[in-house]
Amino acid sequence: MAAPSKRLTVIEERVHIDRAPLYVFAFFDRPRNIQEATPKTIAVSLESHPEDLRLGTIFAYRLKRWPVDFAWDVVVSEYEPPRGFTNVKARGFFPKWAHRYSILPDGSGTELFVTLEYKVPSGLYNALTNNYVIESAMRELVQEQSRAIAQALEQQGS
Repeated sequence: MAAPSKRLTVIEERVHIDRAPLYVFAFFDRPRNIQEATPKTIAVSLESHPEDLRLGTIFAYRLKRWPVDFAWDVVVSEYEPPRGFTNVKARGFFPKWAHRYSILPDGSGTELFVTLEYKVPSGLYNALTNNYVIESAMRELVQEQSRAIAQALEQQGS
């Protein structure tokens, strides 16, 4: 039996933030804010990050949810203030990883549009692990992190 082919998984999330796009981008420009806003209860953690955001800086992530425990690094491949930035895989488990944060004007606020595209290595074990563990963890990362960032930004404005 042939191993299942690598399939691209795409996860998208949109959240409205009652802050101007420049303010939202400034939040991301200090990666410590992203780490602090990411809930500690989710399976994906930001292990290390640069002090500021720019092309070529590296973030280290870890997924720890039984039976999976692995790490990967991403590098900022696109940096477009104040419109957004993209991280792509630099090292680790995923053959493809692209995590895009788009910051779009929306009336007097901002629409944060987060897109994560990834592939797991080929093989039956990896396909099953993606279906039952990885995809739900990545969906949780995108959804919970997006909501927590929006909440942190709106609390700063109060």
